[in-house]
Amino acid sequence: MESLKGQFLLASPSLLDPNFAKSVVLIVRHDDDGAFGLVINRPLSVTVAEAIGEHIAAAVDCAAPLHSGGPCEGPVFVLHRDAVIGGDEPLTNVFCTTDRDAIEAIIGSPDKPSKIFGSYAGWSPSQLEAELAESAWVICPAKPEDVFSTDPSLWKALHTRAHLSRYVDRMPDDPSLN
Repeated sequence: MESLKGQFLLASPSLLDPNFAKSVVLIVRHDDDGAFGLVINRPLSVTVAEAIGEHIAAAVDCAAPLHSGGPCEGPVFVLHRDAVIGGDEPLTNVFCTTDRDAIEAIIGSPDKPSKIFGSYAGWSPSQLEAELAESAWVICPAKPEDVFSTDPSLWKALHTRAHLSRYVDRMPDDPSLN
């Protein structure tokens, strides 16, 4: 299967696992070793300051919500748009980092878009492909503005976009041929 890096996975309406129901996952890495992504539409009720303020100095006053990136515990992940700070680039002009100095700099610049995650979603080799074959997920092209959206109806809006694109992609250039 072609890599899904930089794509969204939209939980299908039939995916009832509470970790993923109505989730939008940005795939950060997808290769022969498996897949890794971040659920971008799950802000938690805890702030970044409350969650990691005692560990990262710049986070002490950060009122932004910490996001649940998925069911797997891990380091703090940050999605951001600062090319100077960089990191992995799953999507053009969207970077992912776990580097402490980078996280300090990002939190210290609250005027730049970012999302901070306390966990992630991971799949072992072929696991994601099996879930796709079972129609657990809908693949949708990701856009940077969607990654940083705080719209609570993002999942629904992206499903609409994904399903409409299926029809548009099959439309002939000349409607008289329809």
